[in-house]
Amino acid sequence: MQNSNKKRICIVTRSLGEGGADRVASLQSVFLSDLGYDVYIVSILNYIKYPYKGCLLNLGKLKEQEDTILGRFKRFIAFKKFLNDNRIELVIDHRVRCRTLSETLISLLLYRMNVFYMVHNYKISLYFPSFKWMAKQVYRRAEYIVAVSKEVHRKISEVYHLPNVITILNPIDFDYINQMKMHHVEIDYKYIFWYGRFEDGSKNLTLLINAYNSSVLPDLEIKLILMGDGKDKLKMKRLITRLNLNESVVLLPFSKNPFAFVNNSFFVALSSRYEGLPMTILESLACGIPVVSVDYNTGNNEVIKNGYNGLLVRNNDVKALSEAFNTFVRDKELYLGCKENAIESVKPYGVEPISKQWEGIINA
Repeated sequence: MQNSNKKRICIVTRSLGEGGADRVASLQSVFLSDLGYDVYIVSILNYIKYPYKGCLLNLGKLKEQEDTILGRFKRFIAFKKFLNDNRIELVIDHRVRCRTLSETLISLLLYRMNVFYMVHNYKISLYFPSFKWMAKQVYRRAEYIVAVSKEVHRKISEVYHLPNVITILNPIDFDYINQMKMHHVEIDYKYIFWYGRFEDGSKNLTLLINAYNSSVLPDLEIKLILMGDGKDKLKMKRLITRLNLNESVVLLPFSKNPFAFVNNSFFVALSSRYEGLPMTILESLACGIPVVSVDYNTGNNEVIKNGYNGLLVRNNDVKALSEAFNTFVRDKELYLGCKENAIESVKPYGVEPISKQWEGIINA
């Protein structure tokens, strides 16, 4: 039962079905609702896949009906009405926010209540308007700027010198993952796994595919499964064909339950050029599966301890990533040790300790 004395909170997100930031927003809606807050959600896109709790305003449906300048104005008014009608006291904004004019108008005309701005990526230009002086004006009015890793926090403070930056790590819902990972997967071969958005500029899937091709895995009939959707999926398919890997690399569509695939994989691989604190890493380790990742020095090395629960390699280095794949295949003792340590290594990221941090700043 919800406590009427608790705050009325609106979570604003790009969508509820694509990528780690969306997953964090959906999970946040669940644990804040469970804590007794009145939760409302605004989704900019009509892409609702992840489980959530609260009253949803799907602006994406309105956009699909009228994707014009007038339609944008109508969505702005609908957003404002939603906040006013529901007497929202606090907004938690997960969106990418780099358009100066749009973010200035949202800050001045929509967000007349307390605001927590989330920053999910070390590439902070995605979350701050391009004009630095205007970004400072927008963000100085915020209650908090919440970074998802220590390195993201450091970068924001270094560039903008704002006093209201804090770090709260992304949470893991162990109960949900433990339930979902046990679902049956109809795959009868050994494989390594990647899941996320097909955006080569940030995820660097070209590196991942080339490293796999250079490794011993194809010869050992250990396949690479890539799961997700995105603008560069066709580009990756062409690269796979060019490298004659059509029998070894499998492309799968987005799934609401990647955990069953994670749980049945040999290990999970990441090749991103930059991230914040990827849910892929947290969720894979929570499944008990070690991770091989490039070390982009922006958050993943706060979770992956090289040789303890996974392997870290130099960023954008095909040979180094390929050798890491080979190492896990050849060194059984190292692999099994990382696998054994995986779950315990991410226990501090459980929903309970993270939700207590959120409750603390919300009620401060």
